[in-house]
Amino acid sequence: MSMRPVDQRTRNVIGLASVFFDNSFNAMVFAGMHRAARERGYELLMIYGAPAAVRARGLGLDRVVGWISMYTIDGLEELLSDGKPAVIFCAPPFGPGYPMVRAENHDSIHRLVDHLVGLGHRRIAYIGKSTSDDFVERGKAFDEAMRARGLSAELNLLSEFHECTMFYTERRLREFLERDGKFCTALVAGNDEMAMGAIHAIQAHGYRVPEDIAVVGFDDVSVAQHCDPPLTTMRQDPALLGRIAVERIVDLIHGIPPPEPVTRGSAELVVRRSCGSAAWDAAPPALELDDAGGDWQRGLSRQLSRLVEGPAPSPRFLVWPEAEVIARGLGAALAGGELPDVGTLERAFAPAVAHSGRIEVLLAAVTLVEEAVARQLAGAPDPGAARRAQAFLGRVRLAQQRAVVASERSSVQSLERLIRANMEMSRLLASKQARADERLAWLRQTSVRVGCLALWADDPGPGGREVVIDSVHTSDPGVAALAGRRFPAGQFPPPELLDAAKPDEAGGHCVMIPIATARRDWGTLVLGGLHTESFADNLQPLAMWVSLLVATFERHEMETALQEERDMLAAAFERERALASTVRELGCPVIPLLPGVLLISLIGAIDAARAQQILEAVLAGVARERARWVLLDLTGVPLVDEATAAALVQTAQATRLLGARVSLVGVGPTMAQRMVSLGIELRDIAIFQSLAAAIRQLTRAGG
Repeated sequence: MSMRPVDQRTRNVIGLASVFFDNSFNAMVFAGMHRAARERGYELLMIYGAPAAVRARGLGLDRVVGWISMYTIDGLEELLSDGKPAVIFCAPPFGPGYPMVRAENHDSIHRLVDHLVGLGHRRIAYIGKSTSDDFVERGKAFDEAMRARGLSAELNLLSEFHECTMFYTERRLREFLERDGKFCTALVAGNDEMAMGAIHAIQAHGYRVPEDIAVVGFDDVSVAQHCDPPLTTMRQDPALLGRIAVERIVDLIHGIPPPEPVTRGSAELVVRRSCGSAAWDAAPPALELDDAGGDWQRGLSRQLSRLVEGPAPSPRFLVWPEAEVIARGLGAALAGGELPDVGTLERAFAPAVAHSGRIEVLLAAVTLVEEAVARQLAGAPDPGAARRAQAFLGRVRLAQQRAVVASERSSVQSLERLIRANMEMSRLLASKQARADERLAWLRQTSVRVGCLALWADDPGPGGREVVIDSVHTSDPGVAALAGRRFPAGQFPPPELLDAAKPDEAGGHCVMIPIATARRDWGTLVLGGLHTESFADNLQPLAMWVSLLVATFERHEMETALQEERDMLAAAFERERALASTVRELGCPVIPLLPGVLLISLIGAIDAARAQQILEAVLAGVARERARWVLLDLTGVPLVDEATAAALVQTAQATRLLGARVSLVGVGPTMAQRMVSLGIELRDIAIFQSLAAAIRQLTRAGG
C-alpha cells in the first residue's frame, strides 16, 4: 500500500462511508467513533453510501484525510486512488495495510449453540442477512458448532433472508411457520432486530417463546432487555468497536502501522427469558473491590466503570469516568465533608445508563457502592460516619433511579419529537411549501442543531461539479448566511457548517445523506448537532425523512412538467384558435371568376358557424355581382359529413331563390365514396372533380 503524506494544513476530518445508518447497533458504533475522534483531535463526517457512490458524487473528498469503510468495500479502490489510508469495518478484507475491525463471531455463535444444546434443544435454526459478511461468518460458525456437537445444520436459513430488519424478519419467518409449522425448537438470529422480528412472528402464529421455540440474538441493543420476553443475546460493545476503528485510522494517518491485521471485539453471553434458562434473572457477577494502591476511591470508580463496560474492559480508557463523582462523594461522606446533591449524582449516573441501560448492571453498581461503604465503615472510628454514609447511599439510590427515569423520559420525548417531525413533513409534502423557503422547517421538531440542503449546480465550476446551498436550518445568523453560496463538491461541507454541527457533547454527529433516486440526483442533506442521547432516535427515521424529502422533489418536478405541458397545450390552443379565426376570415373569399360566375374556396372543417358564414357570403356575393353561377371549391375541406352536406344543400336552395345555381368543385374519389356511403343526395347541384373541369363546362355552356 502506497500512501502519500497527509497535509497537516488539511482539516482533521475522518470520512465514514456506510451503507447502513438506521439501526441501534450503528448508533452505538458511531457514538464510540465520535468520542474517540474528538479525543484524538479529529472530527467524523458520516456519508451515507458505499465507497463507489461516495467517490462518484465527490462530496467531501478534499476535506477528508482518511476513511472508514463500513459493511462494504465496493468501490474502495477508486475512493483511495489519492493514497489516503482506510480502515475496514465489518466488511471483507481489502488488502495488506488496511486493518479490519470485526465482531467476535466464531466463538460467540459456539457459545449460543452450546447454551441452547445445554437446555435440551436439538433442532436449532439460524437466520441472518445473506449479503452481510458478518452474518455469513456467523452462519459458517453455526454450521461448525452444530456439527461439532453431532447435530444437523440443515436449518441454516441464511440464504433465505435478504434483510436484517425486524419487520422483514417477522414477515419472512411467518411464511416459514405457515408452510412448515414449528420446524425448530430454538432459533439463533444474526442480530437482535431479527430476533425480535422472529419473536413477533412466532407469537403471531400461536406459539410461545420460549416454551415452544426459544430465540437468541446477537448485539444486545438497548431494547433487547425490554422486548417480551426479554432477549437472550451475545452482548458485544459497538462503541468499543467504533473506538478501535478510529484509533486505527488515526494511527495510519500518522504513519503508525496497525498492531494486528484484524481486531475483534469481545462478546458476553447475556441470558434472559427468551431462551427459557433458569439463570435469566441472575445478576452480573460481583467484582472484587480494588484499593488501587491504597487509593480506595480511585479503585471504586475504576471497578464501577469496569462493571458498566462488561467482561473485557479496555486498559486504555474508562467508559464511565463520571463514576469518580460517586467514589469521591462517598469519601466526603465518610470524612464528614459536604455530600454531593442528588442532581450531581444523577448527572454522574447518566453516562452509565446511556452506555449500558441494563437494569441488572445499574443495580449491581449500587450494590458495589454499598459494599464499599461496608468495607470503609469497618475501620471508621467516627460514630457519625455510618449515618452520613447511609444518607449518601440514599442519594445514590435515588440518583440512579432518576437517571433511569430521565433516560426513559428522553426516549419518550424523542418519539414525540419524531411524531411531530413526521406530521410536519407530511404537511409540507401535502402542500406547496415543500419547495418554499421553509423547506427544512420540519427540523424544528427534532434535536438537530443544524441542517443544510445543498443542490447540484446546473453548470460545473472551474474544477468540476459544484453544489449550491439551497436552504439552511440553524439559529446561527452566520451559518444562515451560507444560503445561496456555491462550493466545489470536494470542499463541501464548508468549515462554517462543520463547526456549527459540533454539539456541546463529546459524542456529536454530522451526517451527509444523498437526496437522490435511481433516476436523478438532486443533491445532499447535511444534519449536524446530533448528540449521543438522542442519536438513535434521530438516526433511525433518517431514511423516512429523506424519502419524504425526495418525494417533495419528485412532486415538484412532476408539477413543473405538468405545468409546462399545460402551458404548451394552452399555447397550442391559442394558436389553433387564432388559426381558426384566420380560417374564418380568409376561408370564404368570394372571387368573380368569369362574368356571372363566382368562385368561393372553402378551407377547413365546416361547423354550424362556418355554414352560416358561407351562406351569408354566397348570398351577399350573388346579390352584389348579379351572378348566375356559384362554384364552391371543396378542395380544402378535409371531411364532408351529413352536417356539411346539409349546409351545402341549404346554401344551394337559398342561392336558387336569387336566380343562381351552385356547383361543387374539388370532389375527388375519396370524398365521393364518403358521400355515397353516407347516402348524401345533392339534388340540383352540379359536381366537378376539379376547377378546370368546371371552367370548361361553364365556357361551353356560355358559348
